[in-house]
Amino acid sequence: MRSGVPAVRWSVRPPAPPSAVAALSRALQVPPALAAVLWSRGLRDAAPDHLDPKLVLSPNPTLPLAAERLARAVRAGERILIHGDYDADGISGTATLLLGLRELGAAAAAFIPDRLTDGYGIHPDRVPEHAERADLFITVDCGVTNLAEIAGLQAAGVEVIVTDHHTPGSALPDCLVVHPGLSPAAGHGLPELTGAGVAFHLLWAVRDLLGLDPPLEYADLATLGTIADVAPLLGQNRALIKEGLARMADSRWPGIRASVALAKLSEPVSAREVAFVLAPRLNAAGRLGEADAGLELLTTASERRAAELATYLDARNGERRRIQDAMFEEALGKADPEAPALVLEDPGWHPGVMGIVASKLLERYYLPVYIAAAGKGSVRSTPGISAVAGLRAASAHLLRYGGHRQAAGFALDMANFGAFQTAIYAYARVFPRPVPEVVTDAILCGEEIEGGLWRSVQELEPFGEGHPAPLFALSDGLEAARAVGKDGNTLQLRIGGVRGVGWRMGDLAESLPVGGLVNAAVTLEESEFRDKRTLEFRATAVRAAAPLPLAVAEEEPPDTATRAPDVRRLPVKGVHAAGSYVLTDVGPDPVATLESAARGGGEVVMALTPDALHALERTAKEYPTVAELRRGLSALKRGAALPFLEPKAGRIRTALDELGLLDDHGRAVRLAPGTRVSPYESASLMDGLVRRYRLRTFVHAYRHLDDGGFAFTLARLFGPEAAPASDIYLPDVEQPVESTGSH
Repeated sequence: MRSGVPAVRWSVRPPAPPSAVAALSRALQVPPALAAVLWSRGLRDAAPDHLDPKLVLSPNPTLPLAAERLARAVRAGERILIHGDYDADGISGTATLLLGLRELGAAAAAFIPDRLTDGYGIHPDRVPEHAERADLFITVDCGVTNLAEIAGLQAAGVEVIVTDHHTPGSALPDCLVVHPGLSPAAGHGLPELTGAGVAFHLLWAVRDLLGLDPPLEYADLATLGTIADVAPLLGQNRALIKEGLARMADSRWPGIRASVALAKLSEPVSAREVAFVLAPRLNAAGRLGEADAGLELLTTASERRAAELATYLDARNGERRRIQDAMFEEALGKADPEAPALVLEDPGWHPGVMGIVASKLLERYYLPVYIAAAGKGSVRSTPGISAVAGLRAASAHLLRYGGHRQAAGFALDMANFGAFQTAIYAYARVFPRPVPEVVTDAILCGEEIEGGLWRSVQELEPFGEGHPAPLFALSDGLEAARAVGKDGNTLQLRIGGVRGVGWRMGDLAESLPVGGLVNAAVTLEESEFRDKRTLEFRATAVRAAAPLPLAVAEEEPPDTATRAPDVRRLPVKGVHAAGSYVLTDVGPDPVATLESAARGGGEVVMALTPDALHALERTAKEYPTVAELRRGLSALKRGAALPFLEPKAGRIRTALDELGLLDDHGRAVRLAPGTRVSPYESASLMDGLVRRYRLRTFVHAYRHLDDGGFAFTLARLFGPEAAPASDIYLPDVEQPVESTGSH
């Protein structure tokens, strides 16, 4: 436990019911273990729509009206002024619309406000200037709360179209408003587009009206903003970024190509690389008051200028990091970890990096963080304590505020900072001390981290907000742990025969039990050194092994919740449980035995020896995986024997026969070129995959879950399968809740 931070609360998502696993595995063409992860995250009946959506024009009802007005302006040669935002979403959305309209022959120009002087949205002092430049004024990623400024533009004879995705105030501007929250799809579980996504769909609607193809060459521009704005990578956001990522390494736009080349990114560019490499350079421009440089990078037609700007913004991003790191160190000196919240100010702090510093402080202390400098402020908060509600509670001391549950912004007279701090402390004291949580998706041991699992995980890319990479609870023996790197800040590990690292965790090296068991929360990754690829893990948390609870909701409806049987585990030595059904072995048909135990009456005492658990693991391995099925087919195509023993070899033959891949003599048939056969259409293979999932999950539960979690898992896997969504704890997806005009 780090100083000032409460101990992390660990848990594992509950396993999915076998019937649900089979259906989702077949629908998504993924192994049951990953189908179970997705189901437990809440991706169920609509999973294909979320994970493999088609890129279609948004059904937003205002989109055709805005497109018609834009098309009319293009034909008439009207002056179009696009007012964007200074962050990466606003910059890339502005670039998308500017380049797209100019390609259609529009007289279009763009304006990006200065973060440090203009602030967010349409500044009232800029209204006369904008009115002089525009016949039609379009906002990107802003404007929905600028009612007075829009009225001023209209009074000057300028027509206005607002495109935005931030939460509106109590009233909308009196103009055309293209907003994903006003679409029929809003509120139906499909994530909303960001500012860049809305701009892309508006350009698409204009082109559609003019009889032109969709603007797919602009998808990489909009992808930058979608990922940078931390939008959920599901639904239409996912459809857009999959198209954009595929184009990014060979982009039509010199600025994107130059940025990718400078960062030495390989094809295809990943969502993670956009989030942590490309987007910060665009955001750095806005944070340091040079958003125009970011817009020029994305819109220039000059290869030379693009290279210059990419290099310049890379340097500015380095300067942003230097400012941010110095400010963070100063903030650490001011922070009181015993306070109910961190409410800090310093007249010398840079307002452009307050949000990043607030995020780093939250990560360090796990408390709501409110930072102010030069009359502006930024908030980052923990789940369950709303950032914007805190500002509302202190609104008597603010000039304006707005934002989301976990991130918000505000403005105040610094003379009122003391009263503001007191009000925030009073608000935060109402809540229990926040406890950091590690919610893992499933338990794994080292031998399960292999190429087949990695390839299946890759098929679920791109990962990001709303769809993170699977986080596994690697529970196995710790073979090595040492601090490496600058200042010994990196933890190098070997767990269950697999190597990995934990960034900023080097201080744990001396306290971890080398030679003992550990729990590590890990994601998988592949490293390459001298043309050799190795599967490794990245740890986000690690501890000495302890029983893991399930992340099950505390209150479950009695008529719908999975009922855990009266079951307990005993050490094998000296087993004695009078009057109970004692299970010391699972016999030749473990599934039937465990179903009987889960569905029978009375107390069940399980006292399985290590040998019995190993036998269960061997039984699970006798059911072939998809990778083994393909390996077997490849051997038969070469005229070789199946490289497996019975009963696995026989099960592979049965599955291949069901798929029509064997002739009457058991030889591989030749398929027509381009013919694809899904292995998940084999009933026997699917049955075996689900049995494998049930047995492996049971063994992990027996070894690593606490008593309540084990009993629940036994019921879920082998009892009556009646497990609706209501019995699963899922962390809230934070949504915008309020805005009064601040970003």
